[in-house]
Amino acid sequence: MMQRLDPDPTAVVHQHAWVDELEPPPLGPQHEPSAPAWMKIPAFRDLPEGAIRRLESVMEPRLYGIGMTLMRQGDPGDGFLVLDVGRVHVSVCDAAGEVVFERYIDAPAVLGEAAVLTGEHRTATVTAQTLVEAYFVDAETLRNLCAFYPPTAEFLTSLVGERLMASGSIRKVGKYEVTGRLGSGGVATVFSAVHPQLQRPVALKMLSHALVFDKAFAAHFASEARLVAQMDHPNIVRVYDTEHAYGTHFIVMEKLTGDVLQTPVDGGPVMAWSAIRRILVQLLEALAYSHSRGLIHRDIKPSNVFMTRDGAVKLLDFGIAMDMDGGPSVREGTVLGTPAYMSPEQASGQRLDGRCDLYSLGILAYELCTGDRPFRGETVDAVLRAHVYTPMPDPRLIARDTPDDIAEFILTATAKHPGERHISCAHAADALRNEDVRAGDEGGLMTLAVAFPPGQRTEVERVIRDMAARMRLIRGARVIVGCDTPEEPVEIVEPTPRRIKRPTSGATARAKVHPDN
Repeated sequence: MMQRLDPDPTAVVHQHAWVDELEPPPLGPQHEPSAPAWMKIPAFRDLPEGAIRRLESVMEPRLYGIGMTLMRQGDPGDGFLVLDVGRVHVSVCDAAGEVVFERYIDAPAVLGEAAVLTGEHRTATVTAQTLVEAYFVDAETLRNLCAFYPPTAEFLTSLVGERLMASGSIRKVGKYEVTGRLGSGGVATVFSAVHPQLQRPVALKMLSHALVFDKAFAAHFASEARLVAQMDHPNIVRVYDTEHAYGTHFIVMEKLTGDVLQTPVDGGPVMAWSAIRRILVQLLEALAYSHSRGLIHRDIKPSNVFMTRDGAVKLLDFGIAMDMDGGPSVREGTVLGTPAYMSPEQASGQRLDGRCDLYSLGILAYELCTGDRPFRGETVDAVLRAHVYTPMPDPRLIARDTPDDIAEFILTATAKHPGERHISCAHAADALRNEDVRAGDEGGLMTLAVAFPPGQRTEVERVIRDMAARMRLIRGARVIVGCDTPEEPVEIVEPTPRRIKRPTSGATARAKVHPDN
């Protein structure tokens, strides 16, 4: 399976109950049965009711007789039309005036939005083939409306996605040729694409237009994209480039082969303890690297962890990442993240550091171990309050054979107060690696010592890590990497299946006991 996003929003924008709300959250479209035909267009159908009302308020009704021109090729893109009744003819001419493309479009449909988004002139002439009833939305009015009420702009994201996928349509973002859709969420839509000259497959992540019109978030997104593009770590998805097109931002990333992490909660397999430990160590290394460069992820969850076919773990989606020197949130009173994995300080909108990512990873680890999430509730607020106030359960109460080091990692990482968690992700990774080395069975041993000048340390570490990733393909092989001191080993072991054991009255815990070294 190729790279994808989960159907749920990749990041929930939540305004919690103990902060004054600007407007009650919409329950979804509730149109009357007699709603006009244009409301059946998918791009509008899923808009919140508040956005529909605001959009209707700026629509200017227009009536066109047979043969009348709705739009003319070369004219400024001063607005777009929503076709409600009738049929139109669309034609494109070359410089000599010869028709090179034509088609007929029936209502309901949207016409001319591309010129509004790009600021370019009309690329086609549209004439009425029947009596046409339509609504015109002025470009400047639309921009003001979206700036005032960003959810209105969600229909633009849907329309651009349709144009990118439609045969004979735009199919390009900058120099990249779009080849398919990989997935979508609340923050972004991801497409597969290819660089035409290099023939390199990539993934294009398109920021939702609703967030583009949130100027603080859009600036933040562009800034963090530049920071992520400077990262070079084997456990973080690589960012190659950025593009600005069709009124939004695109991030050009490496295209991965495999699938996002599936936990037992979502129907995924129950993993061996060694496999869970390997996933946690690689994610901790990725976060340690990110934190060392001053970037907090803020949305650690299974759908943002990618398992490649060769067994590597890749951390995805820095779309709501923030600089450690930044404030508690992008906008006052707004919390960004996914409620099921939020740290208490993130849920309550406090200033954050890397320990909020540790907390989220601890919740993910609990889910991998027990097959359930520690906190559930009927509402988002109930879940967030549980993160803030409810004690974290010991995973060994559910999965009795959870190794002590993994259980201790979970309980320490998810401490309510950041000061009671691990001092860093690197420190937590060291503890898990060392325990896995002590738990290993003895077998054949092959060693490699590498001497290098101090200035080449980064390059040598990269080569060694790449070698370790290739060793994972050998069943049963363990790779231990020591850098200068034996306190920094890395071990990777081929996973074996296990089953989650629910607690019973006569159950006893199984764990290996190792003497201190």
